[in-house]
Amino acid sequence: MRIVLITIGAQGDTEPFVALAVRLMRDGHSVTLAARPDFADLAADYGVDFAPLGRPYQPFITGAAEASALGSGHLLHQLRYGLKHRQYFSDRLSQDAWQAAQGAEAIIYKYSWITGYTIAEKLGLPSAAAMLFPLTRTSAFPSFLLGKGADRGPLVNRALWSMTGQVVWQLLRHEDTKLRRQLGLRPLPPRGPVARQEREAMPVYYAYSPAVLPRPADWPPRMHVTGYWFLDPPPRWQPPDGLIGFLQDGPPPVSIGFGSMASRDPQATLQLALQALALSGQRGVLLSGWAGLGKDRVLPGHVFAADSIPHGWLYPRMAAVVHHGGAGTTGAGLRSGVPAVITPLAADQPSWARVVCELGAGPAPIPFPALTTERLAAAIHQAVTDQDMRHRAAELGTRIRAEDGPGRTAELFSRQIARTAGKRAEP
Repeated sequence: MRIVLITIGAQGDTEPFVALAVRLMRDGHSVTLAARPDFADLAADYGVDFAPLGRPYQPFITGAAEASALGSGHLLHQLRYGLKHRQYFSDRLSQDAWQAAQGAEAIIYKYSWITGYTIAEKLGLPSAAAMLFPLTRTSAFPSFLLGKGADRGPLVNRALWSMTGQVVWQLLRHEDTKLRRQLGLRPLPPRGPVARQEREAMPVYYAYSPAVLPRPADWPPRMHVTGYWFLDPPPRWQPPDGLIGFLQDGPPPVSIGFGSMASRDPQATLQLALQALALSGQRGVLLSGWAGLGKDRVLPGHVFAADSIPHGWLYPRMAAVVHHGGAGTTGAGLRSGVPAVITPLAADQPSWARVVCELGAGPAPIPFPALTTERLAAAIHQAVTDQDMRHRAAELGTRIRAEDGPGRTAELFSRQIARTAGKRAEP
């Protein structure tokens, strides 16, 4: 089949879809990844056909950092920024996705971006949704967009799940309604498409490990927790010059990087990270990411800097990892079997940070606005020296490495395609 995968957002939203594309291609499918233009090279590294969606994402994230929407710890600040810059965020997304889907026979789209569902409806294609953190209401834990620690009792939690679901839907509703009008489709119900998708039994694939967050018993059968969709280094990838020698010259270092999360003051963040490493007596590998931490700077001899290094290669070689708590980065850290120090900034990151702590695989999270040299140094020291924590992290890593999230997803989607074909063949 020709399958189109549609995702929007940063690298953490894109790499898992590349991993799924690689698996589907291995199973004989023709796959096109539709994602932000920032990630054309990423797709090319794995031989995945690519269709750019909308405008580059990095300026959107950088602007959010400069406006203090990221790192502020305030969801309202982040929502306000998103609304103010909605035109940039959504410019040409729907049109590009529509073009990318021409000739497709099936679609898998990012669950929070409902346009994928609309396009599949118009083209009459089987579809499924995928997401890296829970968006489906449950009594098992509070809304993931409000932080897993925000448990306020069953009635309040239920209301908060409904509220956050409606906030996400209302942010996306305007653009989707406009596209549906252009395609000649009736608008979706005011409260969104969930009830309709339930009637259609449209699958949702949650790409994280059930060993990390078990599937709630009150979810409908169409919700699947598949395991993480990990992306290993591309076939011809090589470590940066000097990294192997650096790793061999001393004990395992600590990785520090915040991925696609830009910093309003990269210089201050860099100094904090360097001082925390010195205070905790650790060597470090600094991943500059979109924040540009340490880029083009002369660093101490006990610190190695690189733009980015595949987490699947780097993290197992570390004593501990420090990161922002994005879903994909969190999964990579847990897979490696070493403790994680998480400094969450936004969205689902505080929830993942609390999950890791509750599993005993990392110290208590430090929200990015509260990050100090002393707090980071103490957390790094705990992650490196606490043997019980290190044992729990190693044990969890073993369980996660035994899973095959992309393979499980491909199997489930094949069953869905077969069921859809069978229904269409019925007299």
